[in-house]
Amino acid sequence: MNYMIFLTLLNLILISRLRLLFKDGGANRKDALIMAVFPCLVLPFLQISLGWFLLLIWLAVYPWLFLLFESRAVKLNRSRMLLLMLHVVVLVILVSPLFNLQLNSLADGIEHFIIDVLLLNRVEELNFMSIQLVLFGFLLVINETNILLRYLLNVFRLKPISEKGAETDQKEYNTGRLIGILERIFVFIFVLLGQYAAIGFILAAKGVARFQDFKSRTFAEYVLIGTLLSTLLAMAVGYFVKAVLVI
Repeated sequence: MNYMIFLTLLNLILISRLRLLFKDGGANRKDALIMAVFPCLVLPFLQISLGWFLLLIWLAVYPWLFLLFESRAVKLNRSRMLLLMLHVVVLVILVSPLFNLQLNSLADGIEHFIIDVLLLNRVEELNFMSIQLVLFGFLLVINETNILLRYLLNVFRLKPISEKGAETDQKEYNTGRLIGILERIFVFIFVLLGQYAAIGFILAAKGVARFQDFKSRTFAEYVLIGTLLSTLLAMAVGYFVKAVLVI
């Protein structure tokens, strides 16, 4: 299995899915088109083979499948997770020895250009796999864990609420989501650096900042559940990336 091609394709897919970050009502055709373009950027760097043509077909079919999944607004987050899982399964098959997707000479030329020209030969060999893996982790904690978190909260039947006990408006909801994203990014970085005590500092700072809002027990419980789940997911991603980097 060519892990470099797999991670490159997967990261391009995850980058394209960042467009879904604030698309709570479902994406449109423009979103589907833009999201379909990003994974295609890898095609010029792959050797033309049966696997290459199958990948091209899959990337051409994907936008229509995406719109079909997005039409299910009631279970939108579950549909988005299922589509990502389907993406992963297809990519695993295509980069397996069965189809043997390989990089071409253009990819080698880009690698030498980065090392020789941009980095001025200051490093003998750049570990692109490690860079891809860390990028993969960042993309997961920014968007994909957010989708999973919202799905889990929906499973537990916990709706977003404000400190006044009413359902939160979209602006307040987006602000909370942005705070959650920054929180997971810091947790992910601290896990990679082994600075576990700093994670407690982040959680404590968040608690102090919202201390006045915790007068409502319902709101306090919602924030606590969301924060703990968000931190747990970010730590899981961090530990996974760190473990693979060590191998």
